[in-house]
Amino acid sequence: MIIGREGAGSTRTRWLLTGLLLTGSCWSAAGPSAADGPTANGLALEVTVNTRPGLGALDPGIRTGAAVVKSYRLTNRGGADLHDVRVHDPAMPGAAIRCPGGLDRVPMLAGLRVAYCTATAPARPGAWVGDVRAVGQQPYLRAMVQTTARSGYAGVGAALGLTETARVTGPDRAEVRYVVANHGNRPVHGVRVSDPALPAERIGCGGSPQPVVAHLAPGARATCVASVRRAPGTYESRGQADGSDLIRTLDVRGGAVAPPRLTARSSARFTLRAPPPPAAHVPRPPRPAPAPPRRPPVGLPPERPPAAPPLPGPPLIALFPLPPPPPGIAATVPGPVGPAPPPGAGLPPGAVPPGAVPPGAVPPGAAAVPPGGLPPGAVAVPPGVARQQAQPPKKKPKKNTSRPPRRTQRPAEPRRSLAGRFMRRDRTPTGLGMLSALFLILLPAAIAAAVFGSRRL
Repeated sequence: MIIGREGAGSTRTRWLLTGLLLTGSCWSAAGPSAADGPTANGLALEVTVNTRPGLGALDPGIRTGAAVVKSYRLTNRGGADLHDVRVHDPAMPGAAIRCPGGLDRVPMLAGLRVAYCTATAPARPGAWVGDVRAVGQQPYLRAMVQTTARSGYAGVGAALGLTETARVTGPDRAEVRYVVANHGNRPVHGVRVSDPALPAERIGCGGSPQPVVAHLAPGARATCVASVRRAPGTYESRGQADGSDLIRTLDVRGGAVAPPRLTARSSARFTLRAPPPPAAHVPRPPRPAPAPPRRPPVGLPPERPPAAPPLPGPPLIALFPLPPPPPGIAATVPGPVGPAPPPGAGLPPGAVPPGAVPPGAVPPGAAAVPPGGLPPGAVAVPPGVARQQAQPPKKKPKKNTSRPPRRTQRPAEPRRSLAGRFMRRDRTPTGLGMLSALFLILLPAAIAAAVFGSRRL
């Protein structure tokens, strides 16, 4: 019995050893399981730019403005699942990274599985190189797994720009200037400037009579000029510049793209005005000859210049009344100057004017005058003087009526006395007299009121 027990124990030991060997072999063949912890290089990242891996898109580059497509390949090399895997790419600023399902991350990346994310954006000028970083979480083990990969591209290409100005230089001429600029980062070759609106005009660039700029470096400018000669009117210039940078670039699939034709356009408007018509020559009228000095007629005194206008005021004769005329002499009434009409003018023949005495009759109340005698109060006149008075007055030569009438200068008004300042000639007070009277009346009243008022106080 003892021998049998020893054989049974050895058999169990053999089976136990066999099981341990099989378990160890199976463990080594199966590798890590879902219960494995984080391992080195558990998450792998590969980046391609337009199907070129890593930095393969730097040369020859992608044309500025063309599409840049980046692909991110995420691989979980471990057996533990990764959750919330995100990708960050500084070389694609502003670009949205999309993962399976249209999300911006991978919710879960199982062990030994692969996932792809992509980002698309237009190419920017210059080199855009950076390290892409992918980060995942292991929430059960409270661990984080991350990895990086370097990638980038170069945005290359020239960019033409054209500005245009027009300036009128004459009645039928204008000057149009075309300024060509290169806003890209690669030179432009063979830039040709044309103007379909002005096909007959010759354009010269850079001091040359040809409208071609052979080489235009990045950021450089060139000026072309055209002289326009047209009839009066409004015209519009439409300039155009064409060139090429001779650079092949990559498309989204990594193929080569031929250099495109670069074009820029601009326009300007100008107006040519017709010259004004020449002014009609109007002859100047001849200047009148100076009139000779007028000489007074023979026998007349020289004319005197017109006197100054008389001062306002009553005539001096009105201040000094004349004495009455002596009896027998009729007073003369002022009237128009000139020869008096003969007595009896305008009456029928034989009629006597009113108030006149018929010839040979004696006026009533007058004493009879003897023949050869003189009436009382009359003065004897010598015969020679009487003849001169009896002769009719000689007619004066007519004066030139075109001359202005002579003005009689009134005598200056006599100075008024001190009393005349307070009283007029008609015994009425003046304004100054009224003020003086009021002052003389009110002043005593004011003094009396002041005196009586002080006594009451």
